[in-house]
Amino acid sequence: MSAFQLTIIFGPDKDKAFTMQEGTSYVLGRSQDASFRLNDMRASRTHCEIVWHGERVRLSDRGSSGGTFVNGMKVSQTFLKPGDHIKVGETVLRLQIEDPAGASTVTGLEERKQSDSEVREVEGLAALVGKTLAKYEIGPVIGKGESSRVFRAKDTSDGKEVALKVMHPSFSSDDDEMQRFVRGMKAMLPLRHPNLVTVYTAGKTGPYCWVAMELVEGESITEIIRRTGVAGMLEWKNAFRICLQIARALEYAHSQGIIHRNVAPPNILVRSSDKVAKLGDLMLAKALDGILAQQITKPGELVGDVNYLSPERTRSHSEKIDGRSDLFSLGATTYALLTGKPPFAGSNLVETITKIRNAEPDSPRKFQMGVPGLFEGVVLKMLAKAPEHRYQTAAEVVGELERIGKFQGVSA
Repeated sequence: MSAFQLTIIFGPDKDKAFTMQEGTSYVLGRSQDASFRLNDMRASRTHCEIVWHGERVRLSDRGSSGGTFVNGMKVSQTFLKPGDHIKVGETVLRLQIEDPAGASTVTGLEERKQSDSEVREVEGLAALVGKTLAKYEIGPVIGKGESSRVFRAKDTSDGKEVALKVMHPSFSSDDDEMQRFVRGMKAMLPLRHPNLVTVYTAGKTGPYCWVAMELVEGESITEIIRRTGVAGMLEWKNAFRICLQIARALEYAHSQGIIHRNVAPPNILVRSSDKVAKLGDLMLAKALDGILAQQITKPGELVGDVNYLSPERTRSHSEKIDGRSDLFSLGATTYALLTGKPPFAGSNLVETITKIRNAEPDSPRKFQMGVPGLFEGVVLKMLAKAPEHRYQTAAEVVGELERIGKFQGVSA
């Protein structure tokens, strides 16, 4: 007898699969108790439920914060057929038929029914290369996210090159996502600072939401760590300069009422021409408008690179998050530059979060003896578990680093 199988084809758990038993209810989500547990921080704890009964497979959303999508359409309850794509957070699963020999199959007819938008949802947005979106001629992909691609592009009105971030089509079909996008752009467009990636404009063209940003010719900190050799560590003076420049960016952003919420190596670019560090991806920020502030990120989600989250970011969304969380992430990023690895990396999601909450980091000088004790002290203080034990403002970090820089003869 054939059985139904769910296979993850996109997301953190790519290539995992499980075979369903008839009459059994399966809950998908982040919870330890979920039948199919996902290491996807944009999935809710109990995101949706799937039941196979007779010849029908029923899917029901369980009040998830981001919604459940089937073939690009948001659903509360629906019946699935083989070949359907289910999107949960940033994870995409495909329902297949598993034959008695153990092979998973989807009929040719069902495969052909998949629309172009579904294929793009799963495989990315590379098909846009060579086309024009709004007033931008799209060139090669220069960056990848779970739900977006960044292209080198040219503004046809003035010939200026930009970095064009384009979201997957399903993004614009979700009202909640669109509201996040609008709020984010309203907050980010006015910001101007030498150490922030400038956002020029944003819009929606056809099924695509897009953001045109400053094109930084250089490399991300992730790439720098990979390039610096097997040890993966950066000479402390260069790490110091990057840390100070990003602290200045955070000082400015915080003064404008913005918490970045995703300070991590992929989001920091270093320009090749002058080694200026720039912090990008402000889309994940939170506008601090007082008690009635609306989060740009979704309530209950851990958005960002988990290795660089502060302890308070790993807990309930009801816990107050402020600029000190960004300082923890800056400390973790600087630590990775100095040592070649995040301070609390675990072998899996649960172990990483446990270490972030409870473990003390090794001394950076254990990995790079030349790191000055004063600089190490700044990094470790930013990594304090309790926000009240860290620096209380980015301005304090900037002041301390500038004093150390004068003492060590290092400028930034």
